[in-house]
Amino acid sequence: MTQDDAPYPHPQNPAGGTESARMKPMPPLPPAPPAPPAQSGTGPENRAALPFGMTPYPPTVQLPPSRRNYALFAGAGLVVGLGAGLLLAQIDRSSNSTALLDAVELCELTDQTGIELGDEGQSLTMSGQGEETLGYGADFLDIHCVLSAIDMPDSVGSRLGNTRALDGTQTAQWGEFSTFWNYHPDDGMNVIVEVVGEE
Repeated sequence: MTQDDAPYPHPQNPAGGTESARMKPMPPLPPAPPAPPAQSGTGPENRAALPFGMTPYPPTVQLPPSRRNYALFAGAGLVVGLGAGLLLAQIDRSSNSTALLDAVELCELTDQTGIELGDEGQSLTMSGQGEETLGYGADFLDIHCVLSAIDMPDSVGSRLGNTRALDGTQTAQWGEFSTFWNYHPDDGMNVIVEVVGEE
């Protein structure tokens, strides 16, 4: 028998066994590692991360906001409200009428006793001279000058000049002004003018 006629040797497995040894069943595979915890939510991105057959956890329950959030919102609202109030006050202050101040300056009564501006120029008190207040207060002509400078109607001027002590306090209103006055011989003529806006 030649070397070519020699039977082909049986293949051997790495462990040194024959081919029949390789037909033995393989040992079972080790168990798969545990799956990572599923993320909350039910969106497609969360479903893709879950192993086959597992369902996602229900969506996380949203807790109501804490009292701190309410306090923050309330504080922010208070700050905004105060800021708006100050802004409106500045706007109102810038739109105040200067008519009374201008009238006092026109009649040259800025330092005259008995002539007093108030409410940031929105009111004017004029106290005249009487029998018991001679030398103190404004003369009737001074009072009439100021009222004429703010366009007092002739009808109001006529009532003013004919007011008696028995008539009590009289009132009149024109344009943006409201006026109150009374007269007594002891105290003289007393007039109050207020800016109330256009009728």
